[in-house]
Amino acid sequence: MITVHVNKEKITFQNQPSIEEVLSQFNVSDKGIAIAVNEHIIPKENWSSALLREQDQLLIIKATQGG
Repeated sequence: MITVHVNKEKITFQNQPSIEEVLSQFNVSDKGIAIAVNEHIIPKENWSSALLREQDQLLIIKATQGG
């Protein structure tokens, strides 16, 4: 079992998940977002291959419009 923090919420996975798998589990579209793992931005092309480790901190950043 692997525990990671997704937007500060503890989530436990049976196996080591990729970023793409986490997004899928949370039903998050990959449009208009950025991902940081342990305060490092991960390029979108690496989301399917980047595996999360025990106690990693994943932050999903959604683009918003403002004015």
